[in-house]
Amino acid sequence: MFLPSDMPLERRSLLKWAVGLAIAGAPFSLGGLSAKAASGGLTLWGIPASPSAVFARAVASGALEGIAPDLRFDVWKSTDQMRAGIASGDFKLFATSTYAAANFFNRGAGTVMLNVVTWGVLYVMAREEGITRIEDLAGKRVLLSNKNEAPDLLFRLVLMWAGLDPDKDVTLDYVGSPGEAVPLYLSGRGDVAVLHEPASTAALFRAQKAGLPLYRAIDITKVYGAHTGRGPRIPQVGLAVNPAFLEEKPEVVAAVHQACVEAGEWTKANWDEAGKLAAQSLPLPAPVIAQSLPYVHLDVQSAKEARADIELYFEHLMSLDPGIVGGRKPTPDFYWG
Repeated sequence: MFLPSDMPLERRSLLKWAVGLAIAGAPFSLGGLSAKAASGGLTLWGIPASPSAVFARAVASGALEGIAPDLRFDVWKSTDQMRAGIASGDFKLFATSTYAAANFFNRGAGTVMLNVVTWGVLYVMAREEGITRIEDLAGKRVLLSNKNEAPDLLFRLVLMWAGLDPDKDVTLDYVGSPGEAVPLYLSGRGDVAVLHEPASTAALFRAQKAGLPLYRAIDITKVYGAHTGRGPRIPQVGLAVNPAFLEEKPEVVAAVHQACVEAGEWTKANWDEAGKLAAQSLPLPAPVIAQSLPYVHLDVQSAKEARADIELYFEHLMSLDPGIVGGRKPTPDFYWG
């Protein structure tokens, strides 16, 4: 049910709301806030995926020690934990998908999008090198996850743009998460698989170890950009901020964004070091993170700078499911910058 943005936010109703996130392999399990959050201090919460290397570097670089000396980096472990942190106000700065942040905003949480960090994480993986275009998927069985969430909608859109009916011209075989999809695809299920980063890179590692053929066949971001004419830019993941914290500490929020900009540039120049740094907090080996990072289209921009791309992205998602962002595009105060 759609709730207007001026409706008071009830913690219980927010906790019942199941928002999906366009990230790879995030476990969905019950759990409260971590001991770190409960113990006080300011935490920058990353997502359990390779783009969090940018956030880890932003904190580890020391650039924020002067303005936020108690700031630390951690990774939320489940969507339940993230929702609980937003509902309680304990999550001041947290990474999430843009569409999830918009849904929080439209449902009354007032969540503000601070920036966009990754501009595309979705790939078609194939066992044969001949698959290079969306049109090549006609008649194929496609293994994918996150049904009715942004990754699913994006894939359906690019199929339609290529003249394919998602419900007739391909067979969509859904599983729960990218983490489930990888072993199933490697064991022979499906002709191709649609995977997020870092699941696609992890699949390549596993395939190589097992001596199986596997190719990164199609970059969905490039297909999307060719259609929009705006280049390979799907504004998928960034930092969001609690509105009360933004009002109380605008200088800290601005400094965090600038630290992310610098961390993004450092990450692009130091893939291996970034992988090692992120591996301290993520449930992923450093080599997988390092080899995943070049495929997440890193480019840190404020939400205000990215607004045109974000709004276009939301329009495309809403053409298939208006409820994906809470029934409407967010108002201008959603965009920081």
